[in-house]
Amino acid sequence: MSRTRAALAAVSSGLLLVLAAGCSGDDGASGTGSSGDFCTDMARFEALQAEGDEAFASGDDPEVARDVFGRFSDAIDAARASVPDEIATDFRLVADTTQRLIETFESADYDLAALATDPQYAEVLVSLDDARVTEANDRLATYVRTTCGTRVTGDAPATTAP
Repeated sequence: MSRTRAALAAVSSGLLLVLAAGCSGDDGASGTGSSGDFCTDMARFEALQAEGDEAFASGDDPEVARDVFGRFSDAIDAARASVPDEIATDFRLVADTTQRLIETFESADYDLAALATDPQYAEVLVSLDDARVTEANDRLATYVRTTCGTRVTGDAPATTAP
């Protein structure tokens, strides 16, 4: 799988909640939401991840990426408004990194060939493996699994229902 296809898969799968380090320019996550609202947002996000996986499996169509990434961005914004205090910092780190990846795709106009040589894209890919991001994502996935009774794609099955 090419690095571009891998990034597409990452964004549409479990790494979308792994959303890496960087700043979208919106400080966002205020941490004033309730776990119920956040769990609803995460369930919507999970459905969008599954849809993205299916769409990206069929090819590297820039219009599909533009549409799905736009909806991912909207879902991140919705979750920012509902994230509870106890997970807000981790969510912000993951969300900001995902937004940075999405912005990189936008700046290349979803041209996958251009992304392959884009140094900003290479930086974002490296940031996806950053230990802080991985640890924040793990805590976020655990929170979603235990508090919401659902799981992030690629995460272990849920063991606790809400």
